[in-house]
Amino acid sequence: MKPDIMEKILKVLLTYYLGLDDTSLEKHLKEANFATKERIATINDLQVIIFSNDHNPPHFHIKSKDLKINARFAIESFRLLSGEISSKNLKKIETFYLSPKGKLVLTAIWNKRK
Repeated sequence: MKPDIMEKILKVLLTYYLGLDDTSLEKHLKEANFATKERIATINDLQVIIFSNDHNPPHFHIKSKDLKINARFAIESFRLLSGEISSKNLKKIETFYLSPKGKLVLTAIWNKRK
């Protein structure tokens, strides 16, 4: 495997695991295949993702394919919880969120994992 591919994989994994609270991290370390994700939508190069067994409050992740964007938003209010995102990309995600099915789908998928 090429070093740059390995570096990208490790960066994604480290970003994910470092963002977990202690309880979630313990579960991940004890249970195989615990860190599964469900891609809800792809908007240009932005992925809308919900991780199974993720911590509260209910939220979704926005990640770009080049890993320059890694943000979390509250499902209930669309409030930015962490990360940075440009106003251009924020508008794209907000359009998805405010669409007739956006928040409804995010809420249903979050609740499905419980």
